[in-house]
Amino acid sequence: MSNVAFVLGNGESRRGIRIADLKQHGTVFACNAVYRTEEPDYLVAVDPKMILEIAETEYPKTHEVWTNYNHQYSKNENAKNYIKWFQPSLGWSSGPTALKMAADKKFTMIYILGFDYQGHVKDAKNKRFGFNNVFKDTRNYKKSSDEATYHGNWLNQTKRVVADYPQIEFRRVIRKDTFKPHDLEFSTNIKHLDIDEFLKIHNIQVQP
Repeated sequence: MSNVAFVLGNGESRRGIRIADLKQHGTVFACNAVYRTEEPDYLVAVDPKMILEIAETEYPKTHEVWTNYNHQYSKNENAKNYIKWFQPSLGWSSGPTALKMAADKKFTMIYILGFDYQGHVKDAKNKRFGFNNVFKDTRNYKKSSDEATYHGNWLNQTKRVVADYPQIEFRRVIRKDTFKPHDLEFSTNIKHLDIDEFLKIHNIQVQP
């Protein structure tokens, strides 16, 4: 097995990078509505609404789906019989939960994609940001016109994983205009990697 993992959030900086291409180079962990169009090795979703959506399909019968236990899943046959539970529950967001799952599996290099944290700038003076997600305007997601979700918890959870696994090298893949939180720069085992360099390393192309 490759020592490389790719952990995908759903920030728009990862748009056009296909999971099938990444799977040629390592193990892919992805989140939430990714299942609609692609097949990661592990799908993580902690929002009950998203799990119930996934459970409406045959996807959990043939793919690994992980979540935190919720009593309402006991009434859903697909959720109850096929979806796996984190024990114990972290109580974290999906992206950082997937990141910790990858770290627990002892990969030595983990590439982080689509962890954009900050939304699109709408009003820099008043620090207003628009929703940043490849699945915006679809079921169980906010609209393009909505305000971005506050990213503080996601960032703190990411920092926790990076700090708890100093033996792992993390690379956060970004575009030139992607937000770079200063908090991540204090850790020696995480670096930012320009998307063009990432694509070159793995000999893959952004798809339309």
